[in-house]
This record gives sequence, C-alpha cells and structure tokens, in this order.
Amino acid sequence: MSANAWTNGVQDGVAAAPPMNLSELALDLLAWIRRQDSGVEAELYLARGEERGVELREDRLDNVQHGSSEGAGLRVLRGGRMGFASAGGLSPETVRDLYRQAREQLDHLEPDPCKGFPAAAPENRDRALEESLWDGELFTTPLEEFVARQKASAAAARACDGRGSSMLRAGYGETRGEVVIANTRGVLAGERGTSASVGFSALAREDGEVQLGSAFLSACRAAQLDFGRAAAQAAERAAALLGARKLAGARRAVIFDPWAGGDVLDLLADLLCADQVQMGKSLLAGALGRKVGSDLATFRDDPRRPGGLGSCLHDDEGCATSAKTMIERGVVRDYFYDTYTAAKDVRPGNASAGRSSYKGLPSPTHSNFYLAPGALPRERLIADTRAGLLVLEIMGLHMADPVSGEFSVGVSGLAVADGRLGHPVKKAMISGNLLELLARIDAVADDLTFYGSLGAPTFRVAEMNVA
Repeated sequence: MSANAWTNGVQDGVAAAPPMNLSELALDLLAWIRRQDSGVEAELYLARGEERGVELREDRLDNVQHGSSEGAGLRVLRGGRMGFASAGGLSPETVRDLYRQAREQLDHLEPDPCKGFPAAAPENRDRALEESLWDGELFTTPLEEFVARQKASAAAARACDGRGSSMLRAGYGETRGEVVIANTRGVLAGERGTSASVGFSALAREDGEVQLGSAFLSACRAAQLDFGRAAAQAAERAAALLGARKLAGARRAVIFDPWAGGDVLDLLADLLCADQVQMGKSLLAGALGRKVGSDLATFRDDPRRPGGLGSCLHDDEGCATSAKTMIERGVVRDYFYDTYTAAKDVRPGNASAGRSSYKGLPSPTHSNFYLAPGALPRERLIADTRAGLLVLEIMGLHMADPVSGEFSVGVSGLAVADGRLGHPVKKAMISGNLLELLARIDAVADDLTFYGSLGAPTFRVAEMNVA
C-alpha cells in the first residue's frame, strides 16, 4: 500500500487518490455473503498498515526499512461450526475467495455450541482517546533527521559517561495502521493507530572489562520520545555493571526496577488469560475470589489509557473496551475473556480479544496491563531496605512453569546494603514461586513506568532465594 492511502493531499502536483473506505467495503462484502447463504453468519477483519525505520551500527548506517501490508481475515459460522481463511489484499475478489474457502471447511468441522460472534452494542466513542493514538506527523520527516538525532544522542551519552563507552547499535522505527471489524450481528468497529520507537545498545569498558546495556522507548507519538534519555539509559545500564561480582547466596529482599518488573507483568498477564485457565495451563485456574498476593498487589488493565500503546476503543472482535481490575489487593477478580472463552464459562465477555494480525484468530489478551503504583518514592523504598538486590535485568522468566509457578532465572543488578546501592551484581540467580513473589510484595513505589503495553513501578519482594 502506498503512502497515498493515508493522505488526501497533493503529491508531485497530482491529487492523491482517496483512501479506500474499509467500513464501506466490509458492509458491502457482508451483504454479498448474506446473499450467498442466509444461514451463514460471518465476520470480517480488514487491516492495512505501513512501517519504516532506520538502524545504525557503531554510528554508521546499517539498515533502512520501509514497507506496507494489507489483508483480510474471514470467519464464517453455521450450526456451531466455524471456518476461517485469510489472505493478503483487500479487493472484493480476495474476500469472496476467502468466503468460498472458509465455507468449504464447515462440513468437516465438529460443532461447538460456544462458537459465536458478539452482537452490536451501543456506541462508546472517546474522541480524546482516538486523537491520543494517532500522530499525523509520522512518515513526513526524512529518515536522515532521525539518523542525525541518534548520532547526537549517542555522542552526548558518551561524553557524560567518561568511561570509554560506545553505542553498538541504535534504531528508530514508526508504524501506522487501520483495522475494521464487522459481522452479520451488527458489529461495525474501526480505528487507527500509530507508534514510534527508539532504542540504543551500549558498551562500557573499564580496566579491560566490558559490559553491555540497552534501553528502549516507545509511544504513539514521535514527539513523546526522548532520544537523549534512551541513549543515556543504555550507557548507564552498561556502566552500572562494571566491576560486577557475585553475591553470597542467601534469602534477601529483592527490588524490581520497572524495566525488570515488566517481565513479571508479562508472565502474570498470560496466566490471567481465560483460554490458558480453561486448558489447565495456568496456576491461577480456579482462583477467582481467592487471595494470591499481598494487599499491595493490585493489577489493572486499561485499554482506554490515553496514548497507551495497548489502548483501543474496541477489542479485536469489535467489542467496546473498558478498564478492568484483574487482581485487587491480592485477590483475583477477573480473567481476560474473548467471546468464545466467555461462552465456555457462561458469562459475559470483557472485550479482551486480540489478534496478531489479519492472519490470526482472536484469543484473550491484555491491553495496558500494570501494577498499581504506591505513594513511596523509589529512593525511600531503597533507603528502607537493609540487605537486598536491586534487579535491573531478568533472563528467562518466560520459561517459568505456568502451572506450578516455579522459576529459577538469571538476574543482574546492584547490591543493596543498609539502604544504599552497592556493588554491581552479575550472574546471580533468583528462584521461587510466582504466588510467593506476589504474596511477599511489601513495598511499591510511585514511579509507574510503561515499556510498551506493560507497566510497573519499582517494587520490593520481602524475601527470595538469591544465589
């Protein structure tokens, strides 16, 4: 898809072609499907997007990307049997062929009474949210300008560090996209969004020792990105580990930096998905109404967070979204449901359907999932810690057993002694159980920070195995 699909202006003296109206296309195609077989229900998922970016390696241009995509996914339903087909392209001919493919599957599938599509609901628009998710300035600035900004930020970070640091890699990227979802039960939902990101990977040297660090920032609007902050964070994280040594094995307080806390949030979000719960693949199965964490463990999901990278007015089945409290003061209050998993549990859905692309089927997922912040400054939280470890990076938490919650992962960070940050720590291990981790959260700071669609403040777990 050309950039003209996103503009209505004039380029090279020629009026740009108006963009294809995906809502009108979806309604026309659903009407055609009804004419083929009035006994078949159908849902269309139409998507188009564009991305571009630039990467540097050691201050030299390494890669430039610019591409676009568009495609359609079609589900058809009859008698509890649901067929699905997808393909690149948005022409009527493409979708009609998808209908024939999906319909042919129906006679070969087992019926499932829980299969279905959501019905239309009252309009629930939020103009301010819509505006916060779209940056009309993207794709207008020459990529050369971002190359210059990356080089300048890397140079500034090196000058401030003073310990022979260098930037191994730097990257900038931006995307924009549009999705329309429509079904024969009256759902018609459409929205668009943009994103921009910048990242740096730094190397720090001292007395023959070398350490690596990285940092990444993303937002819906490019103007919200602080290139200098990202470069400085990468350099700081690399330099922070210089002189790292082992920490004696013991039961210690463990403080999770927001960057590392996001790994804990990622694991927990998966365990709250209703499909995982129903398949017995989550240690939170059967936990509704049960206390699994401390009073400081409150986790929320807010798809209507202004400017949030996981924000959306509708989920990927076209249902209007709303904020949800998933765990409240340690008590499990809800799971993430799409239409199918909600029907299996004989309850209403909560608009948590997501898809990887038009090629995928919907399944439960989070939007902007975060640990509710406390009122304690980060510095005070650290000052109140007698002996512990500030974790800056976790390796391998996604390998934790989702049924038992057991984990043993590598970490790096800084020792904490008598309320002060001490020597760097690398090649340490923390082990335990996710439920024990949640139950032992005894301090939460006020510095809620989002990395992508996951957010965490600095938080402390009173006691964990550290080796």
